[in-house]
Amino acid sequence: MELFKKYKIQNIFFISFFLFVTVLLVIIMYVTYQLSARENIATTMTHQEEKLKLLGEDLSSELTNYHETSIGMSRQNAFQNLLRGAEDTPYEKRRLRSSMNLDFSNITYSVPGLHSVSIYMKEPPVNGAHPVSYHPLSAMQDNWGKKLQNTSSAWLGERKVQLSFNFENEEVISYGRNLYSARGELQAVLVLNIKISYIQEWMQNRSESSRLMLMDGETSVLSRTTSLSIPDETRDYMEETAMRFQKENGLTDTAARQGNHLVVSAAVPSADWTLIEVTPMEELTEGSRELTGWLALIGGVSIIAAFFATLYLTKRFTDPILYLTKVLNQYPLRSIPAELPDDYRNEFGQLFQGYRQLMYRSDMLYQSLIDKNKRQRKAEIRALQANINPHFLYNTLDQLNWRAMERGDDDMSRMMELLGSMLRIGLSKGESIISVEQEIDYVHHYLELQKIKMEDALSYEVIVDAPVKAYFIPKLTLQPFVENAVIHGLPDTKDGVIKLVVSQTPESIVFEILDNGPGLSEDAPSSTINAGGYGIRNVKERLRLYFGEKAVVSLQEQKEGGTAAVISIPKIQEASFFEQSDEHYLEMERKRSAKCGRS
Repeated sequence: MELFKKYKIQNIFFISFFLFVTVLLVIIMYVTYQLSARENIATTMTHQEEKLKLLGEDLSSELTNYHETSIGMSRQNAFQNLLRGAEDTPYEKRRLRSSMNLDFSNITYSVPGLHSVSIYMKEPPVNGAHPVSYHPLSAMQDNWGKKLQNTSSAWLGERKVQLSFNFENEEVISYGRNLYSARGELQAVLVLNIKISYIQEWMQNRSESSRLMLMDGETSVLSRTTSLSIPDETRDYMEETAMRFQKENGLTDTAARQGNHLVVSAAVPSADWTLIEVTPMEELTEGSRELTGWLALIGGVSIIAAFFATLYLTKRFTDPILYLTKVLNQYPLRSIPAELPDDYRNEFGQLFQGYRQLMYRSDMLYQSLIDKNKRQRKAEIRALQANINPHFLYNTLDQLNWRAMERGDDDMSRMMELLGSMLRIGLSKGESIISVEQEIDYVHHYLELQKIKMEDALSYEVIVDAPVKAYFIPKLTLQPFVENAVIHGLPDTKDGVIKLVVSQTPESIVFEILDNGPGLSEDAPSSTINAGGYGIRNVKERLRLYFGEKAVVSLQEQKEGGTAAVISIPKIQEASFFEQSDEHYLEMERKRSAKCGRS
């Protein structure tokens, strides 16, 4: 990454480690808050569901009491007689009405929460100063007929009533019961009016800290223990839940998160009412926020501690590197090994020791280069001093050649001519790299000389794949092998044969020097097995220096007898390739100095 290349290691290490600790603490706080808040909400939801279910059953029992009270009132004798009109005299009617009013008043005052009783009948009596009021059937509210249709009793909803002896209106919830004659005709409707304030007080006593709401089948709020403002979205959900409870009798309770509120609902079994508890989410997550606050405080202290700890560790880790950089910048003005500390026993100690060895090897390499340059300058001076020698040698051989020709010694003249040609190729204007064609010419001249020397006891054959002549090869690569074949391969042979075959592969040039001597058997002279002595060893060393493992030299015994020397080197099309020999030399010197450093 460019970041690690552009900025200092000290800054990168400090910022990275500090940010890692900070991000880790933030993640811990966030996860802790989420998990604790989720757990609190789930626990509260379960608790509220169980509580509302119990409250619904308790309220249902309370409402059942009003149901039984209405049944008892409907069966009261005076009330039944009044409905049947058994006694037609006004006196008897007044007596029955007084008795019924007294009984109904006593029941009203004795039943908790019961405000008054309203009776709707065909011929209602005159109302008096008591909690029982009479009204004609035609005065019944229209929606009551729908609710009481096909049922004996039902909750009729909210309304305001006023007693004859009290001018204040009271909010009540009415419970109505149909009264029929023996022939099935509707005679009257008995309505019990229960004070809403009583139900609200009942809810408050059983759940002081809760935000409860009681809704009827028409989604009207009958009672509530909170003044909490309910958003429209949450209110719509509450109304839908209440309506669904009336349609699905098997559904008794449910809980859901609506916006910023938790809404838990439970049906009241004996009525078409629904108990709903609404809790703001901020109250449920208050404990989680407090826990997160403490974690934030601890995290802040930890971040400060991490800041100084990171600063200290960064300094301890990077100071050795910065010191090493400072010392290296002063090289070679000051001695690095003397400046580097030696009391580290960890990776820094290995680093310092490695740099000591590296600088020692570098000094050795520089010294070897200086020595090489000195030797090279001396060699150049010697070459300049000897520059006249080739011309003197050429002129001398030319004079000897003419002298041999004048005397008629053709063999001597031919040998002089061949020797001069070999010297021209061998000197090559001081170049150490020649073409394959020149190298083959050199070998050809050498074999011609040997053939004259051995008086035709030697024959040779040179087979060359024409395209390979254009490639380059180190000078005097083949001659030592040919000389080894002549001297050691054919010591006592009168019909010796030397064969030079030059071929190519896709990547290499292959030279084969074949002879028909005794081969590499145990009976052969030890000099034959010696593979040519110094000359061949020198060739192997030079080829290894130029080509490394790509140069292969082998000495093999032929099946038909004799020895085969095989040389394989890479194809080189430009002589400049061999200028890299100096780099190979430097590499060898570096390895040698490394060994000295380890010792």
